[in-house]
Amino acid sequence: MKSSDDIIVIDPAAEDSATAIPLAARLPSLAGRHIGLIDNTKHMASDLLDEVEALLLSRYEAASFTRYRKSNPSVATPPEVLSSLTRSCDALVHGVAD
Repeated sequence: MKSSDDIIVIDPAAEDSATAIPLAARLPSLAGRHIGLIDNTKHMASDLLDEVEALLLSRYEAASFTRYRKSNPSVATPPEVLSSLTRSCDALVHGVAD
């Protein structure tokens, strides 16, 4: 039986082994491509993505964009949203700003 003097130490560290996930193949060009933009809602993220979109349009001739704005920067993009974006977009940009 534990006494009131017992101390329980809990180690919150994550597992130290990571699963390797290969990077997607680079597109030969962004010309004519549909690009997904994920806004993490941090300060200036929307402004950053506005600039990225303008650059992708003018310099790289991207054709169209879909934007998704997370409800909160500390939560992951919902799996169904990621699945939808990866099916409908040729490339994704996740905007993180402060």
